[in-house]
Amino acid sequence: MYLCICRAIRERDVDAAVRAGARKPADVFRACGKRPQCGTCACDMRERIGQTVREEASQPSLMAAD
Repeated sequence: MYLCICRAIRERDVDAAVRAGARKPADVFRACGKRPQCGTCACDMRERIGQTVREEASQPSLMAAD
């Protein structure tokens, strides 16, 4: 689903940006190589960023036990 209609940024784009370190909408735009336009998506994007951060934090680490 598109979170930013103006710049065609999808949920999966936000998820990928978060995994790469994005924590704010501005970070997501930067990671996608785009600039914000109208700002209507900011609330939805913040919500998705938070959701993705929480999901990533709850995932078990893939590091092998010694």
